[in-house]
Amino acid sequence: MPTHSINELVERAEARRRALADRPPPLPLRYWRQQAHFTTPASDPSMARKAVERGTESMGKTLERWAITPGMLAGRLGLPPRQVEALLAAPRRAPLVMLDGEDAQALREDVAERGRLTAVNVLREADWGTCLRFYRPPGASLPGAAKTLVSVLYEAGQGRNPAEYPLDGIIFPKIERLEELAWVMQTLSDVEAALGLPPNRIRLGLLIESGGAVARLEALVEQSLPRLCALIFGLVDYAADLGLTAINTRHPIAEWARAAIINAAGAAGVPAIDSMTIDYPVAQAGLSDDANRTRILDRIALAYEDARHGLELGMSGKWVGHPAQLFAVLLAFEASVDDATLEREAAKLRAYRVAEEQEGRGATIIDGVMSDRATDRQAREVLRRAVAWGRFDQDEALKLGVITPEEVETK
Repeated sequence: MPTHSINELVERAEARRRALADRPPPLPLRYWRQQAHFTTPASDPSMARKAVERGTESMGKTLERWAITPGMLAGRLGLPPRQVEALLAAPRRAPLVMLDGEDAQALREDVAERGRLTAVNVLREADWGTCLRFYRPPGASLPGAAKTLVSVLYEAGQGRNPAEYPLDGIIFPKIERLEELAWVMQTLSDVEAALGLPPNRIRLGLLIESGGAVARLEALVEQSLPRLCALIFGLVDYAADLGLTAINTRHPIAEWARAAIINAAGAAGVPAIDSMTIDYPVAQAGLSDDANRTRILDRIALAYEDARHGLELGMSGKWVGHPAQLFAVLLAFEASVDDATLEREAAKLRAYRVAEEQEGRGATIIDGVMSDRATDRQAREVLRRAVAWGRFDQDEALKLGVITPEEVETK
């Protein structure tokens, strides 16, 4: 005779199912606004302020200085001139600015101290608008790492209402071992407790820039949840770690690491951010104006092409270190999706809702394409990111169920 009724078996299975479904909450929508990470030295207050407050504002003067017309640049990038002209006419800030207290500044104690003070001041006093505020401390193996990390995080929020804490998160470099990550996580928790912040209020982006980090990627990601908000590929340190003969963004081993990061980020539900293009669009002394004009155009185009390449692979953003690179990367993201494509994705959601709710079908044909719960999910992801990037109306996204009422931002 059966020892349990079917209802009891169902209840047991359902309890286990609920336990399996207990996952960290999805990453808040605003953290998908990471198309460009604009990095700037924390030790230089003028550069830091410009990175935060001016964004692409200087691009018009750069083009004018080198007699580059919007049409010339658009032609070089393969874009309609109106897209370049629109961004020049309405300069934009970086979606995320990272005040860099590691590689971008000298290790001298006086420079490090100036970087700490500047970072705190800029975090508290600059006009950030909707820009995400991030800081990169020195890696755990560098002297002063603990002092720098704790000082900046604590002093940024000292004396302020916890609800007005002026930092969204940190980008932590050169993580290779789980013990290092555990140290970072506990330090962040200690600071949050000391300032009265909610747990996991300070988000964490991990720089994946070594063979060890790629080898332990799954474990690092698992241990960093639910604080994790991005995985960033650090190609330069990665190339050094593996002994590559050149820093080549398209090197097969770099592409392999990039794919691993994209997959891990997707599994964790966070953006994957591509490495910086290190060929800056700046003039070189000794070259003629014509030669420098070509050099700058080529390097803007290189940043644009690298951004498009990353996008095609599945990257959700890219590091930049110069306003012209920021300009190019924002153009690349704008060109990656157009209004007609977004409206088609929205139409799919509407059609699938009718098929499922009114007709009782789990699979249907929409515009000659098989559509089911999986294709519906993919369309939702496209539109959700478009909302974060400011490319799709949030009110319409709310009606479609792409975002929640809590994610609607006040206009």
